[in-house]
Amino acid sequence: MLRGLRGRLTALTGVLTSSLLAGAVSAAELAVVIDDLGYSSRQAERVLALPVPVTLALLPFAPATADVARRAHETGHELILHQPMEPLPREHLPASIGMLTVGMTPERFDAQIRAALAAVPGIVGVNNHTGSRLTQDAAAMRRLMQRLAERGLLFLDSRTTPATVAYRIAREAEVPALERDVFLDHRPEPEAIAAEFERAIAIARRRGHAVLIGHPYDVTLTFLHDALAHLPDDVAVVPLTALVSRADPATLALHADPASPHRSLGQ
Repeated sequence: MLRGLRGRLTALTGVLTSSLLAGAVSAAELAVVIDDLGYSSRQAERVLALPVPVTLALLPFAPATADVARRAHETGHELILHQPMEPLPREHLPASIGMLTVGMTPERFDAQIRAALAAVPGIVGVNNHTGSRLTQDAAAMRRLMQRLAERGLLFLDSRTTPATVAYRIAREAEVPALERDVFLDHRPEPEAIAAEFERAIAIARRRGHAVLIGHPYDVTLTFLHDALAHLPDDVAVVPLTALVSRADPATLALHADPASPHRSLGQ
């Protein structure tokens, strides 16, 4: 009888252990965003062929944007508008079509963001393409967040500058907001990409989630095709919309911390 009781207890312990382990699976959530899409249908098809759905960030007036948006909807991928915003002065960054700038009148600013939103139907939100100048400007960010709030859209701050105020103002405007944690391919080399991917996973394991931004470079997509097919059991790729409820106001305090995972590109 005692042996039978021990056997049942052992079996129950095994079930509980399995349940706990199952609950731990997917505890670390990773949102993968691919920026700068809309210029090449071939690049977009490689993104759509990744082993798990990712979030596509489309430039509003690029030649292939409408086609890429249609294909993304057909294949169940999430879309955001990759809105060009004014960078800090840099000779190698020409003005992008449809760029929002600090010097725009309110009327022109509103007309520009309306046109961009209309150019990419079916989006769930917006992130900035460049924007180190504009995302530091509180008045411009308030105007942008007003337009997003009207449409129920989220905002992803790409954090191209550590001086950005976009996330804080989005939260003040009650716009669902997230921040980029890792740029996957700032150095588009296999070893550097692998190191940044591991850093994103480490952040997700520590905090519960992380946002990773990459670009449609061949080296990046080749890496992601393999890495996303062989994720650790405790890591899951999720859409941005799954993370907006996880946004933590306490992360604002990290911006002044040298150990913060948020790094900027200065664009």
